[in-house]
Amino acid sequence: MQKARGKRQRPKLSEFHEKMAIEDIGPSEPYIEKVHFNGGYFVSSEDERLSFDDVIFKHVRFTNGDMHGAEFVDVVFDTCDFSNVQFQHAVFHRCEFRNSKLTGTDFANAKIGHTLFIECDGKYSNFSFSGMKEVDFMSSQFMDSDFYECHLKQVRFSECKLDHTNFSETDMAGIDLSTNTYEQIEVTVSKIRGCIVSKEQALGFARVLGLKINEE
Repeated sequence: MQKARGKRQRPKLSEFHEKMAIEDIGPSEPYIEKVHFNGGYFVSSEDERLSFDDVIFKHVRFTNGDMHGAEFVDVVFDTCDFSNVQFQHAVFHRCEFRNSKLTGTDFANAKIGHTLFIECDGKYSNFSFSGMKEVDFMSSQFMDSDFYECHLKQVRFSECKLDHTNFSETDMAGIDLSTNTYEQIEVTVSKIRGCIVSKEQALGFARVLGLKINEE
């Protein structure tokens, strides 16, 4: 597996965490720290604004939850299910998503920093208008996902499947797509200058620019 580059910081986790049932989280506990959740089904409501600090989630299902505006600092998500979860305007700092399901997950307008997505299934996920800094997407699937008008700084995609992913209106300068696979992605022509691609991928970008390729 390719090693992540850059200066991404890993989650700062305590040596010991209190074990707690995920179902016990409620409005009376808006701030959760130094806890290890293992298993269970988490149900949240739009009225809750939860904050998690120094927390481990393992085998937890968040399916269809509303976590609009939630904050996660130094958090690890291991083998969790976030299908169709609403994370609009959420904040993620020094987090890791490992082997997790992100199908249809909505990260629109989120702030994501020093975060790792590895071996995740992120088909149909939405990162539109999000701001990302020092983020690694590794060995994951993000087909048919939306990165529309994102602000990307030191963001790396490595060995991901990106077919039909939408990067329209996102500045792609410095973004390296060369180790990723896709047949087609959506980009804005005026914003692909400086994007790094393989020779094969360059042909696809040439077609986007309206060039006719002589393949003789």
